[in-house]
Amino acid sequence: MIEIKQWAEYRSRRGSLNIGRRIEQAAANIMSFGYNVKVKAEDWIDPLELMPHEDDVVETFEEQIKDTS
Repeated sequence: MIEIKQWAEYRSRRGSLNIGRRIEQAAANIMSFGYNVKVKAEDWIDPLELMPHEDDVVETFEEQIKDTS
């Protein structure tokens, strides 16, 4: 039942499986990988920093699992 609520919330916020969001995620992953290859480990960037339309992660996957148990 929790998964249904999560999907309903996702669809109300983002629409159906949003192709634009997937393209933005893929592009951010590629750009961050290319950047991280060239710099030291302490200067790495997270792909989320390159996704202007993505919400910040409020709760991690592990925290969600704990909440359902």
